[in-house]
Amino acid sequence: MHVVAVHRLQGTPEQLARDLAAVLGVTPYEARSRVIAPAGGPAVVASFASADPAAACAARLREAGFTPLLVADQEIETDAGRALARQLQFSPHGLRVETRNLGAFSVPYADVDLVLRGAGIVTSSETETKTEKKFDLGRAVVSGGMMLRKKTTTVTEHTSSERQPFCHLYRPGRPPVVLRQNDMDYSSLGADRQLSREANFNWICAELRRRCPAAAWDDRLQTRPGLAQLLGPAFDPERHLDLAITLLARSSRGETTAPPPPEFF
Repeated sequence: MHVVAVHRLQGTPEQLARDLAAVLGVTPYEARSRVIAPAGGPAVVASFASADPAAACAARLREAGFTPLLVADQEIETDAGRALARQLQFSPHGLRVETRNLGAFSVPYADVDLVLRGAGIVTSSETETKTEKKFDLGRAVVSGGMMLRKKTTTVTEHTSSERQPFCHLYRPGRPPVVLRQNDMDYSSLGADRQLSREANFNWICAELRRRCPAAAWDDRLQTRPGLAQLLGPAFDPERHLDLAITLLARSSRGETTAPPPPEFF
C-alpha cells in the first residue's frame, strides 16, 4: 500500500477543493472534506497498491500547487521501531526512561522536537463456554422416562473496547518514545503520583509540554473525529492508527521523505 496525503494547505477551501478535484477526478464536493483539515493537514487523498501510480499522483498534486506526502507500507511507524516506556523519572535537564523493550536511557528535553498526543481503541475478545443440562421431552419419551435431560454447550464471544491515551516523544535519529496510559507504572513518580491512572498520565503529558518548550505539540489524534479527518473515508481509525501517527509526525517534523532507520540503544 502506498498512501498519498496533502499537507501545508494554503488558500480558500473552495479553490483548494476545485484544484484537488481536478487532480483526483472527483467532484469539488467530494474533495472539500480533504482540504478543510485542521492546521492545514495532513489529510489522506488517495492510496495505491504500487509505488508508480502513487508517485504519479503526487507529481500531479505538486503541479497543481499542493504539497504531497507519500507513505509506503514499510514506512509506517510500528511498535517494532519504538521505545515502549514503562517508567519515567523527571530531572532538571532530561527524562529518564525505562522501557519494556530497549532498556533504560535518558532523553534531554532540548532534543525533543515533537510531542504527539492521541488516543487509540484497544479491542479485546474473550470466549465463554457454558455447559448445562436441559430437559429433553423427546429423550424422555424414547427412554420411557429414564433419560430426562441432555447436555447443551453454548459458546459465547464477548468483545470489549477501551480507550487508550498515548503520547509519543520524537527526537532526531532515535526511535520515538511511546507512553501509553494503561501500560505505565506510575510508582516512579514518587511525591508527584496522582490518585488515578488517568490523572497520572495527564500530569506526565502536561509536565512534558512544560519541560520541552522547543518541541512542537500536536493533540489532533485524541478523538475519533480527528483521526477520521486525517485518514479520510478509506481507512478505519481503529485499524490504521499507526498510519495516522506516521503521517502527522512526518508532517509536523517537515519530513517529505521517509527518515533513515533510527539508532537503537
